[in-house]
Amino acid sequence: MTGEACRPSSVRLSMLRALIFVLVLTAANTALAGTAALENQLVNHPSPYLAMHAEDPVHWQVWSRETLQKARELNRPLLVSIGYFSCHWCHVMQRESYRDPLLAKLLNDYFVPVKVDRELAPALDAHLIEFVQLTHGQAGWPLNVFLTPDGYPLLGMTYVPPDRFRQLLEQLRDAWNKDPAQLRQMGRDAMEQWRQIRNSDADKKPARMSALHGMRVQTDQLKDELAGGFGRQNKFPMVSQLRALLWIREQQDDKSQDDFIRLTLDRMANQGLHDELGGGFFRYVTDPGWQVPHYEKMLYDNAQLAQLYLQAAGQFQSSYYRDIGLSTLDFLLREMQRGAGYFISSFSAVDEQGREGFYYLWDDDELGQVLNAEQLKAVRAAWFGEQPGHSEYGELPLWQGTPADIAKNLGWSETRLNEVLASARKKLLDLRSARSLLPDDKGLAAWNGLVLSALAAGYAATGDARYAKPADKLATYISKSLWDAGHLVRARDGKRVIADATLEDYALVAQGLWDWSEHNPQEKKRYQALAGQMVQMAWQHYYRNKRWIQSDTPLIPMLDGVVALDDSPLPSATATVTRLSRQHPALRKDAELQKKVDVHLDQVRAYLGDSMFWYASYVELLETD
Repeated sequence: MTGEACRPSSVRLSMLRALIFVLVLTAANTALAGTAALENQLVNHPSPYLAMHAEDPVHWQVWSRETLQKARELNRPLLVSIGYFSCHWCHVMQRESYRDPLLAKLLNDYFVPVKVDRELAPALDAHLIEFVQLTHGQAGWPLNVFLTPDGYPLLGMTYVPPDRFRQLLEQLRDAWNKDPAQLRQMGRDAMEQWRQIRNSDADKKPARMSALHGMRVQTDQLKDELAGGFGRQNKFPMVSQLRALLWIREQQDDKSQDDFIRLTLDRMANQGLHDELGGGFFRYVTDPGWQVPHYEKMLYDNAQLAQLYLQAAGQFQSSYYRDIGLSTLDFLLREMQRGAGYFISSFSAVDEQGREGFYYLWDDDELGQVLNAEQLKAVRAAWFGEQPGHSEYGELPLWQGTPADIAKNLGWSETRLNEVLASARKKLLDLRSARSLLPDDKGLAAWNGLVLSALAAGYAATGDARYAKPADKLATYISKSLWDAGHLVRARDGKRVIADATLEDYALVAQGLWDWSEHNPQEKKRYQALAGQMVQMAWQHYYRNKRWIQSDTPLIPMLDGVVALDDSPLPSATATVTRLSRQHPALRKDAELQKKVDVHLDQVRAYLGDSMFWYASYVELLETD
C-alpha cells in the first residue's frame, strides 16, 4: 500500500521505539497556536508533484534553510511529507487528509508543514526512509516524518487514514506543548542510537562467503521458482540482481539459474508489469503472480529494463527479448523524450479524475464498439481471460498463453493471429490516446544517465540511427545544460536550477557518458574526460573517512555514511563510481585514487559479502578485482 518494497531490517531499534511511544500518550491540551502566519509556497512550483499541492489548505513550505529557521523561530515541530507525482497513495492521502480543512488547520497552527518531492531530494528521502524502516519495519510513500525544529526525527509513518492521522497530530501537538525540551532531547538521543547501530559495521564480523557464493546462495533463498522474480508478495523488476546473474552466467559459465532467469524475464514481459499495447513497464505488481500492476511508469525502470532485455537477448540468442528491449526504448523515445533532448521522469498511476489505471484498462463494451468480429475474437483469446477484471474500470491486456497455442485453439495460423492482433492494437491505441495520462516532466540527471546507457545499448544491438541521434542529443543536453561551471545539477526549469546533484547523479551520468562515448568516436575523448571529472568529484565530495554519503550539503543532522550504497531501484552509485574508476584510462593512472578504490573494495568484500544480493552491482567488481 505504501509503494516501494523494503526488505525487512535485521535490527530493531528498541530504544527508538521506546522513545517514540511517548509521542502517542495523551497529554493535557495546553497548546497555544503560534501567531506567525505561514503561506503555501508551492504555487507554480516547477515540480508537478509540489505544484499539485498548491491548492491544499495546508500552508506547505519548501524544504530549505529558511524553512528550518522558521521552525526554530516558531518553536514548532516540522512535518516533512515526502512523495512523488506518479504515486497512487500519495494522491489518496492528499485527497483524504491534506485537503481536509480541519486537518489543515491543525497542521498550520501547530506545525511547520513541509512538502518534498522525493525525486528532487533523494538524500533526504533516503535518510528518513531508513528512520521509518528501522522504527516500523517497513517504509514507502507517502512518507510522513515529524522532526524537531533542529532536524532530529521524532515519529514517522507512511499512509494513514485521516481519522488516525488527526489523532496523531493532536497527540503530538499536546506532547510538544507539554514538554518540548524533553522531546528535543529524545530526538537527539534517538539519533545517537541510530548512529551507533549504523556504525556497528566497523565492529561486525567479516563476511563468511565470497561475493559470488553469496550471490548464488541468497538468490536461491529469495527467488520464486514457480512464478519468477523475488519474494512472495509485491514483485519489482530487480534489474541489478538479474544483470548480475547474467554476468555470472556469461563469465563463470554458470547456467544453473537459466530456467529461473528466463521464467522471470518472460513473466515480466507478458504479464501485468508490461504494457502490452503501448510498450514500457510499470513500476511493480501488487501480487506474486505478476497480474496486477501499480500503474506508475518510471523512467529509471524502463531505461534499465531495456538494457536488461538486450543483454539477455545476446546471451540467450532470443529475438523475443531483443524485441522487448527495443520496444521499450521506442516507448521512451515516443512518450518520454522532450524537445530539448532530455527524458521526463514518469507517468502517474491516476488520471485527471483520480482513477487508478483507467488509461490502460478495457471493458467488454469498449472492445465490442471499436473492434470488428475477427479482431474481437483474437484479443479475447490472446489478451483477456474469462475471469472478471481486478478493477472497476476493466481489464489489462495480458497474454493468456503462447501465440502458438492461442492460434492453434482458434484454428488459425500464428501469422494470421499476429496480423489481426496488430490491427486491433492500432485501433485500441488510437482510442487510448484520447484518454488523459499525467506526466511528471522533470528531467533528472541520474535517470537521464540511465537512458543514455540504454540508448548506447540499443545502438550497439542494431547500429540504427534512431537510437544514435537521440543519444547524441541527450549527451549534448547533459554536457551543456546539466553540467554547469564545473559541477552537475540534478534538474533545471529552463535556466533555473531546481535541485543540486547528489552522488547518484554524478555516478549514473558519468556511466551514461562513458557508455555512449564508446559509440561516438567524434566526441569520445570529450565525453570520457567529462565522465572522469564526474567520477573524481564523486570521490572528493561524497567519500569521507572510508564512508559514502549521498549529499554534501545536508540541512539537518545526518548519519555518518555507509560502507557502500545498495542496489535500490537504481543501480548502486558507489559500485558505479568504483567500476568507472577501474575502467577509465586516466583514473587508472591516479595512484591515490586507486588506493581509495582498493580500500573501498576491501571493505565491501569484508563486511557485505553476506548481503551480496542487495549489493549485486559489486559482484563483477569483487570477482575481477
